[in-house]
Amino acid sequence: MLHCGYFTNYPVSHLYPTKEEVVIKAIEAFRKKDVSAIEDLILSPEEHNTMFWKHVGEKFTSDPGMTPELAYDHMNTETNIVIKEQLNFLNGAGADFEFKSVLCKRKPEEYGPFTLHLGCVTTLLNKKDNTTMTLHSFRSFIEYKGKYKLYHLKRE
Repeated sequence: MLHCGYFTNYPVSHLYPTKEEVVIKAIEAFRKKDVSAIEDLILSPEEHNTMFWKHVGEKFTSDPGMTPELAYDHMNTETNIVIKEQLNFLNGAGADFEFKSVLCKRKPEEYGPFTLHLGCVTTLLNKKDNTTMTLHSFRSFIEYKGKYKLYHLKRE
């Protein structure tokens, strides 16, 4: 379906060509304990509240009266918890694991010029013993003009 009415030129920052590249950058930032770089990979309050919400807000009917600010605050609370957890995990028990893949299991949802990819699972590989583990923290991505960033982080 052609969305001629959705021509936009939003200044969404820190977009990457693939979901995989976003996760690799996130893991690198966690390992460097660079919280600012991690936050750059996640949809910002301004991007959510003034760009994305224009297209999703009207469809968000589960909570009448939900504002973009309140919706973002709810997501950001969980994101901040996950940042602390992953800083510890990826520099501790998960230190020997490297990125292997990202697989999104749900059908993408379109909101104007944005596509939301949900239900994603990241697989990490420990090359020392060939074991794998899955992470659900990088569960949701937002796509804009064919490029990606994290929508927000989810608890395991």
